[in-house]
Amino acid sequence: MNGAVLFSCGPSRLRQSLALMLDAGRRLDAAMNFVMDAHIALVGLPGSGKSTIGRYLAKRWSVPFVDVDVAIEEHIGCTIREFFAKEGEPKFRDVEQEVLARLLSNPQKMVVATGGGAVLRPENRQQLMAYAQVVYLSASPHEIAKRLQRDTQRPLLQVDNPFQRLLDLHAIRDPFYKEVADFVVAGGGLSAAQVAQRVAMQVELGQHS
Repeated sequence: MNGAVLFSCGPSRLRQSLALMLDAGRRLDAAMNFVMDAHIALVGLPGSGKSTIGRYLAKRWSVPFVDVDVAIEEHIGCTIREFFAKEGEPKFRDVEQEVLARLLSNPQKMVVATGGGAVLRPENRQQLMAYAQVVYLSASPHEIAKRLQRDTQRPLLQVDNPFQRLLDLHAIRDPFYKEVADFVVAGGGLSAAQVAQRVAMQVELGQHS
């Protein structure tokens, strides 16, 4: 067989290539046919990336994005840190519950970045599970501590040992995040854009599974 060039693709490699092509096609189909039939709510510890990732998702799906903390500040007319100092956490949680309920009752579907402690109240958890698909952005306290080492705007982290506070918050809140979550997305070692892409694929594929 002089001059002939034989190309052989082994069965295992061929199956792998076909599987990758089918998976890519499935993801593309899910993205193109995705329709938001509920709010998408992001939950997680302070600094887990809810606002950054929420903006990415809202742009991808051409829907409004709302940061609950920003909506609260617009409602109370001052920063959350100032309100915490003056009124205390229980009063803040009352306002948070009111604002979150108002947002989730809006018929206009949107991406909502919740405050880190919103899940503490049963009423908020019930609202989230009833009116939204909930994504838990899971991040380790150690990773978040590195991100927030210069942060001065989060009242609960203005303590002598922010890392220990994050450990305590994680121990208390992690079960509540998991209780309300339809999807849990871990972002360790990934950029915000990569985490957002992972969230989008899970939500889109979940709708078409």
